Amino acid sequence: MTTPTAQRAIEHIAARLAAGIVHPGNPDTNQPAKLIALPGLSSTGIPPEMAQHFANEAGLPANDAPRLVAEAILHLLDTELGLELIPASELRQLQAQVAEPDTTTGAAINIHCRCNPSRALLTVSGRRSMITTDGAALRQRLDQVCTCT
Repeated sequence: MTTPTAQRAIEHIAARLAAGIVHPGNPDTNQPAKLIALPGLSSTGIPPEMAQHFANEAGLPANDAPRLVAEAILHLLDTELGLELIPASELRQLQAQVAEPDTTTGAAINIHCRCNPSRALLTVSGRRSMITTDGAALRQRLDQVCTCT
């Protein structure tokens, strides 16, 4: 199932592929942004019936090549790289939620080493997005509790 965000991305990418996409250039080398025309993804000069015939011959689900390429790109990002599109506003909201400590729960979290699960190395109270500790004290505690070799 395609999310609304992914659907929006597919439609936008498909439209840009058909019209040409802009390479951002490289300011470090004074290379300006440049339009890359992709004539193979433009429907100019080919009747819709012929495009449908070619799509059918190739076993494609549609004759909209830019859309098929856009769908394939998003599928690759998802299945091969484990990436998912999320709107920037939603990401910022999630980051803010994680960054705020949860002071409503006093739940303590005991951290143990695999080699000695019966003795805690460290106890952390409350939910935190980042835990700061004294490295020397933690190393000393590791030396006392940890039996890993």
